[in-house]
Amino acid sequence: MGYGLMLGYPMFLMALNVLDLWMNSSFEYDEFEEVNQQIVVILFVLLQTFVQIFAFITMFLMLSNTYLFQVGIIGPLISNFKLTFAIHPIYMTSTVLLGIYRAGQLLSGVRTRELWDSDVYIGLSLLHKLVAVLYYYNNMNTVMKLGDASLYSKDAWVALFAQGSASVGGSSTLNPLHDHASGS
Repeated sequence: MGYGLMLGYPMFLMALNVLDLWMNSSFEYDEFEEVNQQIVVILFVLLQTFVQIFAFITMFLMLSNTYLFQVGIIGPLISNFKLTFAIHPIYMTSTVLLGIYRAGQLLSGVRTRELWDSDVYIGLSLLHKLVAVLYYYNNMNTVMKLGDASLYSKDAWVALFAQGSASVGGSSTLNPLHDHASGS
């Protein structure tokens, strides 16, 4: 795998995170009076959902470039990145729920500023923002973990498996990602 590709995925993921962050910080406060508000609200919900789908696909592509994924040893990857696999659908669901509620209210004639008078909207928005913090942190953490060059090297994994098998007697269920992370 080329060095450019290794740099490209994290940069693209960070750009998607910045775009999602911008959408989170502006969509709830902007009013679109010059254009058809119904179409704009629906397009923004769809756009933010697509950005999150592309972020998940990018994360999956980064994982698929690791040596373990390429040789079919998926278990340790899934167990080490299970928060990544959990937080993406949770965040996407909270985005869609907030977007549907916001769109329903705006399409029924409620103005953007009046949304903040609703306890339901405030609760959904607060929950969405809290999940967003976990989502952004997890994305950054995953990128940092996947930046370790040994994840992409056959020799590093063979050495870890040999070391784990020799020290435990060959009958262990070794998680080399965990053992490798604690060894550095």
